[in-house]
Amino acid sequence: MSGILALGIQDFKRLLTNALFWVITATLVLIIVLINFALPENISEEGYHIFSYYTDYYADQTTAVSSEEELRQAVKENGTIGLLGNDDGSITVLNPGLSEKTVRAMMTVLHDPSDTYVEVESINENNTAIPFNKRMTPVFICFEALIIGFILGGALMLSEKEEGTIRAMRIAPMGADKYLISKTVLFSIIAVLYALLMAFFCIGFDFSIFHFVLLSFFGASIFSLIGLAFTTFFRDMSSWFFSMALLLSVNMLPVVAYSEPSFSPLWLRMIPSYSLIFAYENILFGMGRSLLPTVFTVIGWSIGAYLISRFVVGRYLLSKGRR
Repeated sequence: MSGILALGIQDFKRLLTNALFWVITATLVLIIVLINFALPENISEEGYHIFSYYTDYYADQTTAVSSEEELRQAVKENGTIGLLGNDDGSITVLNPGLSEKTVRAMMTVLHDPSDTYVEVESINENNTAIPFNKRMTPVFICFEALIIGFILGGALMLSEKEEGTIRAMRIAPMGADKYLISKTVLFSIIAVLYALLMAFFCIGFDFSIFHFVLLSFFGASIFSLIGLAFTTFFRDMSSWFFSMALLLSVNMLPVVAYSEPSFSPLWLRMIPSYSLIFAYENILFGMGRSLLPTVFTVIGWSIGAYLISRFVVGRYLLSKGRR
């Protein structure tokens, strides 16, 4: 444990002299300013897929379900619109947190308001519409705070190669476990602090901080481990930076599903950030969805990322040239 702590402190001192660390820190401040002062609170809403139960409304984009519970679950899971028919002939519009003005505008198109009484109910536990700028907070947390370990871990590893530190580590009695754990814990703690700052300044304090911290720590750990394994095969900053940017671009693809929940193919769900971004939405805005699927996903990715990183770093970085 003392060896891991010493390595972590040493890495943190080196981080303070790394330009990328201060660039990411400055980016954090800019994102907070952007969310609070630059992005609009409302934008024109796109069309929503509609689920219905106990109504006589049918259209191309409407799917009828067999029970009220199934309807509510569909609205929660897909972030879409639900039409619930009532015995008195009125309709309750279930929605994921849209403004009442937006919902009534949509219903004006779907139904003649003179024929049907429309009641609005938000599935969001906070029962308030989520402003557009605030709703972008999970996106920035995933693609700025959580990837700190991926970027800075790779930069430190390349620096260790250039300075000859890796050669000394091959001789010293240190295995891949200590190397990975020290860096992963350090970057995960930094990521948690950055994510908390974003959440506090952009959303406030009305969310489960415990769940938020756990998600941020293990989410950042996954990216840190992947980043360390990925960087092992590079020798210089130029080739690594281009490939790293390409890989991070792929990791950002789930933002499409976050913006348009009806688009969620299987290949997109397999990207680590997919589960994380929706879990952040769930925690920050009280969407009421179960976190259990995210727990299993994060555990699976954490175990897989650690095993792969341990093999790659131990085999191709720390063990090279020992014989």
